[in-house]
Amino acid sequence: MLVQWRTTLIVGAVSLAVGWGMGGGLSSQPPAAQSGRSRDPRPIGVESAQPPAPLTGQLRRKLDQQPARPQSSRNPFVFGSRPPTTAPATRGPAARPEVAPELVDDAPEAAPSPAFVLSGVASSAGPDGAVFTAILSGGQGLLFVKAGDELPGGYVVADVQETMVTIRDGSGGERTLRLR
Repeated sequence: MLVQWRTTLIVGAVSLAVGWGMGGGLSSQPPAAQSGRSRDPRPIGVESAQPPAPLTGQLRRKLDQQPARPQSSRNPFVFGSRPPTTAPATRGPAARPEVAPELVDDAPEAAPSPAFVLSGVASSAGPDGAVFTAILSGGQGLLFVKAGDELPGGYVVADVQETMVTIRDGSGGERTLRLR
């Protein structure tokens, strides 16, 4: 039964392909007369006997009037290259640049933020439940830390949870790192 279906499908597919291939040759008019245009290629620069389309003249004028491509002053493939700057020409005696008075800031300087990124959190079974280990990436490579561990730069890991780690600096300020 399966062989009969396959044979029927193959015969049907071949019949459709042959019919489709021969379908173009059975029309009453030749292909050139069907489209109204000749199939012979026209040499370049030779005008055809047909009048140009209504907007052809406008298109040719626009192509002839295209603006020149602007010159780029920046090459994105060269690092750090900038066009040379010239100082504006001054007349008369040279002008002295004004010096801004120094501003004094009495605010305490903020502690630099640690350069750690939370890369992941691992957990293991402990006697009191899950114990989390944070995987931090920083200047020294990967660090595997738990709550209470000391980090380079005077930081201490205050808390490790499933999706975040809290880091405390020497002055008591805390920063929370979250998984992305």
